[in-house]
Amino acid sequence: MDTTKQLADVLTKYAVPDPKIVGKLPKGGMQLDFVGHADITRILIEIDPMWSWEPCGWVNGRPHVHVENGMATMWARLTVHGKPMLGVGSVRADKAELDKELVGDFLRNAAMRFGISLALWTKQEWEDLGHSKPAAPAKKPTAKQKAVAQPVEDN
Repeated sequence: MDTTKQLADVLTKYAVPDPKIVGKLPKGGMQLDFVGHADITRILIEIDPMWSWEPCGWVNGRPHVHVENGMATMWARLTVHGKPMLGVGSVRADKAELDKELVGDFLRNAAMRFGISLALWTKQEWEDLGHSKPAAPAKKPTAKQKAVAQPVEDN
């Protein structure tokens, strides 16, 4: 299968996440839906076992993190089926596990650019935009995945 077809299939199969992997995040008096980085990683492995990511910059052997106004930001490239795509991770700079949260936020952001969980990033209903829901969910989480799934704070 050619790369263009493989990447187009991502939107068809993964734009609307299985409701069982969607968490809720309180933000600004609302409940935002999100898919955690572990499920995003599992989906990336299903799509392309050779996927990778790399920060856009390095400082002293570590990914470059820009901190301004209390927010930390890391730009990076996610590569799926040989196609690199820019994404950004941003979290409050005072987070105890800043690096992990930046990577998790980056993965969700960059995966969306390939169509993964894209329906969660629009204010309109996915079907109202002319898209149909996938016929079947990609894969249901195991009992262990459900037990360890914890919401994380992200943008």
